[in-house]
Amino acid sequence: MRNYAIIIPALNPTNSLVDYVKSLLEEGAAQIIVVNDGSKEELDDIFTELNKIEGCTVLTHETNQGKGRALKTAFQYYLEFHKDLEGVITADADGQHSLEDVYKVAKAIENSDQGIVLGVRDFSKPNVPFRSNIGNRITSLIFRLLFGYKLEDTQTGLRGIPNKILPQIQELKGERYEYEINMLIYTTKMNIKISEVPIQTLYFNNNAGSHYKSILDSIRVLSILISGFLREK
Repeated sequence: MRNYAIIIPALNPTNSLVDYVKSLLEEGAAQIIVVNDGSKEELDDIFTELNKIEGCTVLTHETNQGKGRALKTAFQYYLEFHKDLEGVITADADGQHSLEDVYKVAKAIENSDQGIVLGVRDFSKPNVPFRSNIGNRITSLIFRLLFGYKLEDTQTGLRGIPNKILPQIQELKGERYEYEINMLIYTTKMNIKISEVPIQTLYFNNNAGSHYKSILDSIRVLSILISGFLREK
């Protein structure tokens, strides 16, 4: 992971995020960029501690702006200060992405021919919450029908993006979870290679730490898929 920056958008994280960041750096990550996306004030100590860690930078949104905007804020910072590296890996702050899986994605980028790498979960596992299973199945089916591309996990937050396409990815529309779908629409329309790497399917407390709003965000994602199909490249 020494050639990549790890980007972690965070909204009201637990203290475990500090240990996670330290472990990523110990495993060789070149840089960690955490975005505090309007978290509660009582959690400021977590971000203060993160900012003290060598190799970790904390960027702050005073109010919650959404995961898409948090990712774009981090991408912009990376392109300004760390573009000497080879790319970024995005990971979630809720503990769903193990160190082993982040490393897997980093290794896969090297063989991706400058395409995007997705860490994909197995939704047939018994520990997968119902809303996560159904939401992913629906979006995966519609994505395949509209774009002719079968993806096992359209909503994964563990992604590897090389420098070559990051400026274009950073300019895509979408402020919340729909941004990640826009990323996939763009790559398929531009014939950019998408590689999938199997990762562990980890959920804690029935995914209570997720900030995905099942109905509202699913409707938003579906509308993005349809509008993305209708518009030109």
